[in-house]
Amino acid sequence: MTRAGIRALSPSERIHAVREAYIGYTVRVAGRPDPDALRTAFEAVYHAHPQLSARIEATSAGPALAESDVPPEIRFAEGDPGAPLAGIDFDQHRSLSALNVVGDGEETAVCLAVHHSVADAHHATALLSTLWSGYTDTIVGAPLDLPRQPYPRSLEDLLADRGIHPSAPGAPAAAPGPPPALPDPVVRPVVQHRLSPAETTALTDLGHREHVTINGLVSGVILLTEAELRDVPLTDLVHRYSVNLRDRVTPPIGATEGTNVLGGVGFRAPAEVEPDAVALGRAIGTGLRADLADGSVQRSVLDMFSRPAAAKPWDPDLARVTVSIMNWGVIPPMRTPGGLRLTNLHSASRMREPVAIGGYVLNTFGGRIGIDLVWPEDDPTLPARVDALRERLGHLLRAR
Repeated sequence: MTRAGIRALSPSERIHAVREAYIGYTVRVAGRPDPDALRTAFEAVYHAHPQLSARIEATSAGPALAESDVPPEIRFAEGDPGAPLAGIDFDQHRSLSALNVVGDGEETAVCLAVHHSVADAHHATALLSTLWSGYTDTIVGAPLDLPRQPYPRSLEDLLADRGIHPSAPGAPAAAPGPPPALPDPVVRPVVQHRLSPAETTALTDLGHREHVTINGLVSGVILLTEAELRDVPLTDLVHRYSVNLRDRVTPPIGATEGTNVLGGVGFRAPAEVEPDAVALGRAIGTGLRADLADGSVQRSVLDMFSRPAAAKPWDPDLARVTVSIMNWGVIPPMRTPGGLRLTNLHSASRMREPVAIGGYVLNTFGGRIGIDLVWPEDDPTLPARVDALRERLGHLLRAR
């Protein structure tokens, strides 16, 4: 902390402040949750986790995390649950989180929107689980007293404590220049292809038989789909993804102990790999294991800022197409009171970007795999992309 309530953002956090990136973690609910109980639960969560009620302050040394005099927004509205970020007044200089509850009478979207500089998906979904536990306790009349946590630490600090440093010292950081002109925000609601419970079980069984992870199988299907739709060879694609490092270091790191505890990985299909989802998934897994063993995944973000030339997995100039696939993993359990049913979970995003591109987000919620196609609003390629993805997944399960 540089002074009470304030600390500078690290490079791995600052990149999200430049883009004013907010991610929406959205639970779909059958029916209407109780507004007062949700408000009580969210207030308890953001008081316990001060990063949610913080803001970003511009300083002479760059952006810093600071205390805010304005509480996070809590909004209840009638509207389309498929647009869970609609109506939120995002301003990172005022607040880094919000709770948006949008319903249409049949279904409600409860969206926890969190600035990416203070939480990655593993962090934010743990907070979402705490929110629903607090909601349940409020409904049943149980005491709700969450202990206050410290501000989460940066990836750089957490890795340094564990003896993990950049591969080589970097050049001294340049003095901050004037802030760049900001493009308009890009809002990405989600079109989700969700596997049925039977399809999820079949894909899991296939992975066990073939010794390929679910992430590898789905990534292989997506890469084949993108190569087909874009009419390019597989070898022209770079698959970019992140790895949760919390259980990849010693001692392990708690879900909310750090902000963005991620490593970056890039995969490019070798020419000799068969254009098949299982073969691609196996190659992705082999490459990841090798990169974890030599520590390059653990050091990847550190190297990106200390030695930009080492950040090749993140360099879009290496291939004609970069395919971004983020895996949120298995979402923590969401405790709910009787009579309330959570039916699904998906992502949404809002950030300032000069060029709006699409990507994928995977998660497993309620025993079902969801594949979010996170594209800008009204992208004309989405229907064909969803159809092609569905067909390739179906073919994979039928053929095996």
